[in-house]
Amino acid sequence: MGLRDLLAPRARRMTLVAGAILAAGLGASLVAHAVAERWIAADMQRRFAADAADTTAAIGERLRTHAEVLVSMQGLYASIGRIDRAQFRRYVDVLDLARRYPGFQALQSLRYVKPAELDAFVAEVRGDTSVDPRGQPDFAVQPPGPRSSYNVVEFVEPLRGNENSFGFDAGANPAQLDSLRRAAETGRIVATPPVRLVQDASGGQGFILRAPIYRVGEPAQTALQRTAALRGFVATVYRMNDLMRGVIDQRTLQQTHIRVVDRGYAKANAEGVMTGEPEDETGVATLMYDSLEANLRLVTPVATAPLGIAAERSLVVGERVWHVQFAARPGSIYELDHAVPNLVLGSGAVISLLIALLSAIIMRSRRLSGSLSALDAEQRALVDNPLAGILFTKGRRILRGNRRIAALTGRQTDDLPGTEIDALVADKADADAFGAALNRIRDSAMATEVELHIRHRDGSTLLVDAYGKPLGPSGRNGPGEILWVLQDKTDALMVEAERRDHALKLQEANARLTASLTASEARTREIALLTELSGLLQSCQGLDEIFSAVKSYAGHLFPDEAGALYLFSETRDAVQRGAQWGALKADIAAFPPDACWALRRGRAFPISEASQGLTCSHASACCAVPGAGFVCQPLIAQTNLLGLLYRETTADAANDASANQLATMLAEQVSLAIANLELREQLRAQAIRDPLTGLYNRRFLEEALAREIARSVRTGRPLSLALLDIDHFKQINDRHSHEAGDVVLRDIGRTLLEAMRKGDIVGRYGGEEFLLILPGIGLNVAEQRVGEVLEAVRRLRVTWSGGDLDGITCSIGLAVMPLHVDEGEDLLPAADIALYRAKALGRNRLVVSSRTGPGGTETGQDKDALKAAG
Repeated sequence: MGLRDLLAPRARRMTLVAGAILAAGLGASLVAHAVAERWIAADMQRRFAADAADTTAAIGERLRTHAEVLVSMQGLYASIGRIDRAQFRRYVDVLDLARRYPGFQALQSLRYVKPAELDAFVAEVRGDTSVDPRGQPDFAVQPPGPRSSYNVVEFVEPLRGNENSFGFDAGANPAQLDSLRRAAETGRIVATPPVRLVQDASGGQGFILRAPIYRVGEPAQTALQRTAALRGFVATVYRMNDLMRGVIDQRTLQQTHIRVVDRGYAKANAEGVMTGEPEDETGVATLMYDSLEANLRLVTPVATAPLGIAAERSLVVGERVWHVQFAARPGSIYELDHAVPNLVLGSGAVISLLIALLSAIIMRSRRLSGSLSALDAEQRALVDNPLAGILFTKGRRILRGNRRIAALTGRQTDDLPGTEIDALVADKADADAFGAALNRIRDSAMATEVELHIRHRDGSTLLVDAYGKPLGPSGRNGPGEILWVLQDKTDALMVEAERRDHALKLQEANARLTASLTASEARTREIALLTELSGLLQSCQGLDEIFSAVKSYAGHLFPDEAGALYLFSETRDAVQRGAQWGALKADIAAFPPDACWALRRGRAFPISEASQGLTCSHASACCAVPGAGFVCQPLIAQTNLLGLLYRETTADAANDASANQLATMLAEQVSLAIANLELREQLRAQAIRDPLTGLYNRRFLEEALAREIARSVRTGRPLSLALLDIDHFKQINDRHSHEAGDVVLRDIGRTLLEAMRKGDIVGRYGGEEFLLILPGIGLNVAEQRVGEVLEAVRRLRVTWSGGDLDGITCSIGLAVMPLHVDEGEDLLPAADIALYRAKALGRNRLVVSSRTGPGGTETGQDKDALKAAG
């Protein structure tokens, strides 16, 4: 066997191993290439989305800042009520729009004018001499023509460049009518759809933000109230190109294609907050801005096309939804860079082919070369930087510096080498601080920073931040060469101080406005709830309904308190709880009136902070809790003390004038409702009750009889009717006086009530006659029950001031429907004839009706005959 035969298998193995290594390396390289491509694409999309979000936020922040101007102008009108042209101009001049709020085309004030007021309005504007002594003689409403109402621009600043808008009726543009209506009804800032501005000769795209202003002193809580109180609008006018140029920097426009699409008005959620979604999802989208189109002249529908690296953000501007669309432009920094994935693939192939050592050497040399190149480029950029001062030092000795550090110190660049750092700093403290920084660099071999005062040759000083980085290793004599970057802090400190002062003032103004709005909204809500409760209380039919209404609304009127409503008992020896809200500490169902200072005095208690030392005994459990307090409010109607409104709160809030005034108003409403309820009950009782016997009177009996007849016809159940007459009642009056007759009537009435069941109806029909209506009762049961009444009257013994009366009897006639009569109108006459028959047969008896006439009823001739016989 030769050498070639021995080496051949090893060579084949080496070839196989090499082939396997090459295949594995190429496979790994391909996988790495694909992963790198995906990772770079995902990272680029994230970066692009973040930049798009920042740009959208910048647009929104700029518009929110502008909206604050409208809110402040609303406040101006709310505080003054009516302003002239000079006042409007002075206010706009104070705002300093060009510097503090760039991007405006104009600020406007619009007046809402009805057709009948148009001539007076035009005369008023023409006669305004606050700016020009001649007034505005050429003022006219444009475009001319009759309309149902006008929204005319009466003030515009700056006037130059916006002359065409002066006198323009915004309502004449159909595209703006909906935005005017929405702003007037909601009281919020509302944007128009994309419009062509009358003052813009180029005809480019624009829009307007408007905020309504209302007449001072008129209510504006509901949409109808706000429409009725509308005085006009304040508005900010924009050209889209001007607005976007003020927000988006040129670099962003070079890298990104930006479009703004208007999607219509935003949809509100249940709480009234705009959601960022359009009301009409199928509505036409309108292109407002295109960074690639210098001036969009037409409002055209937009069809969105799929893009590569792209993002879309929604922005709600004046209740309209803007979709801000971003797309990476070709050749921009967002374009996918395939160099890195290709490098990975190539490197993997090279690594697979070369031996590990050679690959390591080559890779190391490349890394070192790249690092040296980057370091060299970094140093050149630092030295040539015109904004920051650059020093190279060794210890405290300056080796060289750039032009900026020479300008900061008032020296020439050539004068710096060899100079000690102590000659540049202001005093010994700065020299010591620099020495301490050198020590930190020496000990840690890491970069450090220090704050120094640099002295100019003219003696002035300025504050700088010095950032030192070692460029070489430290030796026994200290650090090697150090690069120092010095940044002047003077302008930054001034800008920061101005920003903080402006932010503080703005925050204070916002806090005051927010507090005022919050208090106003709370007061409005309380008045609305109290008005709503008042209407409910006047409709209550009983005390239970009043208690339920108070319990439901008091928890909303006094959300941080607990309380109860107490009313006097019928004997007026106690007040009893009728309604309660919250968790009471003094949970007492009833207490005597003397236990409450407010009920004793007929006035609210406590009266003041001094009177809080006195405690109502019924509230002792509340006062035992640290920090707790109470307020008792008496319920009084027409000088009549009805009860008590009791509230548990904190000791500090017990003297809150606003809360106590609200409680007083609630107590008055409740008192009035209770008094009205009692009055209605008295009137109702007087209308349907007999004053002598307390039984139902004839009017009520006739209504009840008609009602029961209809029920009997509807259900088919029988209806019995008994008519009772006291025998020889005239003799009782003649022999014993009318007082005795009244006592007899009252006692018989009480006897009838005791003998009848719950569903029966008993009343005094007239004189000594009583009527008994027995629903659902047939003849047998009715005869038995009326017979018991007859026996009860026979047993009756009446006691009056003149003595006792007995032997009282009565006669009763009974008729049953449909047994005796077919028609309801014949039932009472049938019972009446039966009553006369009972009297004719000798009185003191019960007689049941008989069928003697046509249709099953007794005739009128029978009744006349019975009268003659009696």
